[in-house]
Amino acid sequence: MLGFMPQLNLRTEMNFSQSVMNAFCTQNGWIINESLDYEIIERQPDSLLIYVTFLESIMEGSGCQCDQKSCYGRLRLKLNAQGEIIGVELA
Repeated sequence: MLGFMPQLNLRTEMNFSQSVMNAFCTQNGWIINESLDYEIIERQPDSLLIYVTFLESIMEGSGCQCDQKSCYGRLRLKLNAQGEIIGVELA
């Protein structure tokens, strides 16, 4: 068990991990940042395995939102010695 566990805030880490999480989108839509949620599945000294969920905004050709789809998947977060996220990959 780790002595120090970072507080994750995926909303503030979106710029870092959004391109990876786009792989979970089903309709090539946009991730609704306010819908992001996660659960830590596994803790290692240099990484976390998380289960992430979010809503994908589906747009019409006119630019209006026409639907939202639930998306989910697992990510491996690479951590430095201070517990900061330094890498994200699909798990």
